[in-house]
Amino acid sequence: MDIDRLVEILDETTVQLRKGEVVEEKDKGGVHVVDIYAMPHESGAGGGIEKVDVHFVVIGVDMAKAKEVKDEVVRILADWPSEAWGAPIPKLQVGPSYIHVGGVLGDQGRAFQLFALGKALGLWGIITPETLGITGDQADQMAGSGFIMIEGYSP
Repeated sequence: MDIDRLVEILDETTVQLRKGEVVEEKDKGGVHVVDIYAMPHESGAGGGIEKVDVHFVVIGVDMAKAKEVKDEVVRILADWPSEAWGAPIPKLQVGPSYIHVGGVLGDQGRAFQLFALGKALGLWGIITPETLGITGDQADQMAGSGFIMIEGYSP
């Protein structure tokens, strides 16, 4: 699989956007947690950008650019690996989590970008805790454990 080209496509067609403040603080399990989202806010996404919520962040997809590379993305994904870093990776048709896809791409943020690009192009859907009606701390815990995945990919 041409991971380098896929990463180029993700960088050309998508952008990670924060939902809330740049710095968010909370107490979690007796630990004070500080999250820093050093990225533009989703409200700054311009026209022609489809916003896809992937729980932790929103991914902006430039639809004009995305449509131009759809066939190339499908060709690249046809060579999806069966393992990464010595660990088995589920096929895209099985619905891997962002943790598995991040292992292939070397970055979980890029996994979210791929999820959003595929959703915006109609290649698959995305399952998050919110799609099942789960919110709040339970949703955060599920998402942190890998419960953000694609579904319905049929090339």
